[in-house]
Amino acid sequence: MMNNQNIPTAKYHAKTHTGFEPLVADELRKHGATEIEVGRRGVGFTATAEVMYRHCLQARFTLRVLRILYSFQAKNTDELYRLSARWSWEDILSKDGTFTIDSTIYSDDFKHDQFATLRLKDAIVDRFRAKTGIRPSVDRTNPDARIHLHISKQAVTISLDASGDPLSRRGYRSRKAIAPLNEVLAAGLLALSGWRPGMTLYDPMCGSGTFTCEAALWASGMPVQMNRSHFAFMEWLNFNKAAWVTVRDEAMDYNEEIPTKIFASDNNPDAISQTKYALSQLDLPSHDVSVDLIDFFQSEPNTTEAGVVVLNPPYGERMEPEDIDEMYAAIGDRLKFNWPGFKAWIISSNYFALKRIGLRPNHR
Repeated sequence: MMNNQNIPTAKYHAKTHTGFEPLVADELRKHGATEIEVGRRGVGFTATAEVMYRHCLQARFTLRVLRILYSFQAKNTDELYRLSARWSWEDILSKDGTFTIDSTIYSDDFKHDQFATLRLKDAIVDRFRAKTGIRPSVDRTNPDARIHLHISKQAVTISLDASGDPLSRRGYRSRKAIAPLNEVLAAGLLALSGWRPGMTLYDPMCGSGTFTCEAALWASGMPVQMNRSHFAFMEWLNFNKAAWVTVRDEAMDYNEEIPTKIFASDNNPDAISQTKYALSQLDLPSHDVSVDLIDFFQSEPNTTEAGVVVLNPPYGERMEPEDIDEMYAAIGDRLKFNWPGFKAWIISSNYFALKRIGLRPNHR
C-alpha cells in the first residue's frame, strides 16, 4: 500500500440511500478515509486520490462519489456567475474535453433550476476561454466531466463526479432484467438484515437475482466493481495512473472468500434464466449457490441451519389490488409454518399489505 504521508488530500461526498449512511461511513474508514461526517443520504470525507480510487472500486453501499470543488454563499444567479468565474476551471477541465452540469436546488432565491445551471455553465466557459482562448464543449449524453451544482437556500456547493456511471451498476445485470432491484439497495438491505458471508441465505422470490448476486459477490471477497473498466476520475487532469494501478492490483489480489450457502428460486422461468446469467457474468470462484424453479408457496429450507430469508414480492402496480392482501397473508403463513428459526426481511412499498403478513416486525 502507498504511503499517504504528505500526499495531497481533497474533500469528497459519498451519496447513498436513506438509512445506509452508517454502512458507507464504516466502508470509508476501512478504505482509509478521514474526517468522516455522516449526513442525510450521504457521507462527507477527506481522502487522498488513492483512498478515493479504492472506495470507488470496492464500495458496496455508495451510489456515487463527488469531489467537492467549491463552496460559497450566493444570493442570486448573478452572484453565482461572478463567484464561479473566479475559480481555476482550466486546471480542472481538459481543453479537449467535454462537460455537463447536473443541478439540485432547494432555494427560494434560485427558483429556476435551468437558469442557475446555465449561469454556472457560462461562468465555466467564460473563465476557460479567458485563460486558454478555447471554449470547452458541453455534452449532455457522454461528457468527460460531470459537474454537480447543489444549492440549499444560499449555500452553493460545486462538485465533480468521480464515479461516472452510478456505482450501483456492477456489470452483471441483463438489460432485460425483470423488475430489477437497485444493487446498492439490495446490498444495504442485506447488511441491515444482519446477514454476513458465512450465513445461509434464501432468496425465494429472486426475480433477476440481485440479492443473490450481491450476497455471492460479498462472500467471494472480490472487489465490487471488478467488471468496470472506466471511472470518471480517469479523465481528470490530475489522475494518478500509478496509484490507480496499485489500488486495483491490491484489490484483485483477494483471498478472503468465505464459504456461504445461497439458495435462489422463483416461479418464473425467465427469472431463473436471468439470475443464472447474472451469476455467470460475475465469474465468481467456486461457490455454493443454487438456482431453482420453485414457487415460494411450495418451498422449504434445504438445510436445518437457520439463516436469513429475503423476499421482494410483486408490488401493487404489478398485481390486481384484490390479490395483494391474500398473497401477503399467505407469505406470512408460509414463513411462520415452514421457515421456523429464520430471520425474514421483506421489501415492499405497500405498508398496508405488509400488515397482512401477521408476524411481528423487529424493524421497518
